[in-house]
Amino acid sequence: MTQFGAQTLWQAIYDKLTADSLLMGQISGIFDPVPEGEDLPYLTIGEGSMRDWSAKDFIGQEHLIDIHIWSGKRGGGEVRTLSDRVATLLSGQNLTLTGHQLVGLEFTFFENFFDGDGQVRHGILRFRAKTIQTV
Repeated sequence: MTQFGAQTLWQAIYDKLTADSLLMGQISGIFDPVPEGEDLPYLTIGEGSMRDWSAKDFIGQEHLIDIHIWSGKRGGGEVRTLSDRVATLLSGQNLTLTGHQLVGLEFTFFENFFDGDGQVRHGILRFRAKTIQTV
């Protein structure tokens, strides 16, 4: 068993998103790292951050996880549509984790902008999750 729930949480999010045929039909994939020359649009799941959220009777963590959406469309509609789908799939879900229990997964932030080159649209969704280590 691991003390930190980050990897199992990341895997559960990846599994939830890749199991959705509607989302997967709209993107070329979910990557870490992105293969060279991959077709847009696609998603990446950022590393995020984690901090202690323990109490005297449990070991817990609070996680901030960013999901990045990359699009070649000039307008922001594709990023907004994909962001809405991802948020629908994840918000409030009770994902199954190995060695940990998910006690909350909530959307906290969305941003949609052009990446540095002005050609690629970049959306960021942030989620807050709380996990408790199980025995």
